Amino acid sequence: MPIDALALPLLIVTAIGLFGYALYLRRVGLPHARTGWLLVAFIVLAAALAWWIEPVSAGFVAFGLYLLFIIAPVSLQTRLHRAIGAGDEVRARRLAWVLARIHPTRVVREELAALPTILALRAGDDVPPAELDRVSHGLPQVRRAFDIVLLHNRRDVDAVKAAFADPEERAGLFAQGLGAIYVQSVACTDPSGDALAEALARALAGDPTFQQLERLARLVIQAHALAGDVARTCALADGLGMYLARGDRELCVALAEWCAGRPDAARRTLARALEQHGEHRIARSTLASLDAMIVRRPPRPATTPSPALDHRLAALRRGAPTLRAVSTFLGRHAIRPRLTWAWMAVLVGFYAIYASVGDPYDTEHAYAWGALYTGDFGPSEVWRLGTLTLLHVGVLHLALNVLMLWRFGTFVEVLFGRARLAAIYVLSAALSGLAVALLRDPASPLLLIGASGAIMALGGAVIAALLLRRDLRSTPIGRTELVALAILFGLQVVFDSFTPEVSGTAHAAGIAAGVVLGALFLPRHSRAFADMLK
Repeated sequence: MPIDALALPLLIVTAIGLFGYALYLRRVGLPHARTGWLLVAFIVLAAALAWWIEPVSAGFVAFGLYLLFIIAPVSLQTRLHRAIGAGDEVRARRLAWVLARIHPTRVVREELAALPTILALRAGDDVPPAELDRVSHGLPQVRRAFDIVLLHNRRDVDAVKAAFADPEERAGLFAQGLGAIYVQSVACTDPSGDALAEALARALAGDPTFQQLERLARLVIQAHALAGDVARTCALADGLGMYLARGDRELCVALAEWCAGRPDAARRTLARALEQHGEHRIARSTLASLDAMIVRRPPRPATTPSPALDHRLAALRRGAPTLRAVSTFLGRHAIRPRLTWAWMAVLVGFYAIYASVGDPYDTEHAYAWGALYTGDFGPSEVWRLGTLTLLHVGVLHLALNVLMLWRFGTFVEVLFGRARLAAIYVLSAALSGLAVALLRDPASPLLLIGASGAIMALGGAVIAALLLRRDLRSTPIGRTELVALAILFGLQVVFDSFTPEVSGTAHAAGIAAGVVLGALFLPRHSRAFADMLK
């Protein structure tokens, strides 16, 4: 059974993704950054060579290289984000060292190689100019961005603001992701609400990194802090706190108190935060630098309100509930789908045992282990509705189901919770198997094997969630899930075309059951957080 049916579409999808990433790099001012085309070409050539030498193994070679060089780096990068957010610099450096050598895109490898320097900058360490020259790779704009970060770490807001004075240079610095630094420098040097509103408008329009929801969430909190709105800053920091690193909540509250004309309260907040997070190098440096700026600068009047600023802040607040809704999926803050991982391990482990004691392609062996035969299904055979989901016909069948379980199970577990995930899986497995048993023509009975009905139901639950929750479907995560649905359902169609024995009825019934159960079990978003911000 050729696994090439799975490997080839995945490589095509990867190539399309790399093309999109190349367009993004061009947009942010890195048109010559390489994006991994050579790696995709290597995988294709290796698969072609394997097909020439041993055709049966070609798909396995392509799929294995895809997992090693494409999927593994993405997983390790998520772990890197979590380590940085948790302040585990040792683990972050180790992960960055590995990723800098295996990541498929050159620009990311260069960024990862520079991570120790970036961490040192964030911690307020003195970084030699020669080291900054080395990690900037001769790009003047990147080197200039490092200088701005150094000024920002010292809270030299006047110098930072002056660096953004030239419109052309400001556009280049925005392309480097320094929009939030610009907004803070303007607000700290000018208490005018109109000036802050204009800075926010420029940063949102010019900094493409605000398309990343984590950066946008931090800007929402920071903007209200710079406006001196202590109450809403606290509410936003509590509701979107999963986007903040250690010490950032207290930093934003202190900034809000200072911009409200209460420097003594701000310094007390910073003192408490230093006691709590003093062992965290980056948090300690950031908190201490703000405290030093408050001491160094003359007393600042409260930010003056203005209609333009109120309008801009209200627009940012409207997106806050959506940011909160998708927070559990993002980077270091994501809920870990342990039940999905555990069930993937169960399927793989059960197949290993099942295949080791008999031929997985043998129908009699499958029936003895719990497959469902529609020709003699009755009340005494109901137990097979559960056991059939543990069996698979070969490694390709198992690999595709495990892949789809990982993709959709992760989303459903994080959004619905583990108990509801289990309920959707078990009920839809039974319903899809029952649909095949009842609707199958008695003249052409079928031996039903596999978990694809239940896994398709998880895709159906994703569809229900995106249809019913606008705060999900309007975000990049929601759109990504829609793309994943199209890709993986397409892969299933390709697989079905190579496997005529596959039951389309089981898949259709699973999707339908998943949509219905997903709609019934879908958690509705609470309006308490949105009402708090009005």
